[in-house]
Amino acid sequence: MSIIGSPVSTCRFCRYYTPLGQRGGNCQLLSANVNSRWKACAFSEPHFIPSCTNTGNLRRFEPAITSI
Repeated sequence: MSIIGSPVSTCRFCRYYTPLGQRGGNCQLLSANVNSRWKACAFSEPHFIPSCTNTGNLRRFEPAITSI
């Protein structure tokens, strides 16, 4: 089993990063001060997460159409 890498390379590209000052910032998830250039942790997520593309299961929720 392989581990999928995060698409976020550094803390400054993570959605939980809040900049404070010139180079530092705060990680909202870890509640810790971080440097914007640090390598992102395993919990990092991009700012914009792609929406779900698998809509195959939605068909079962549609009401059945019957002909009269």
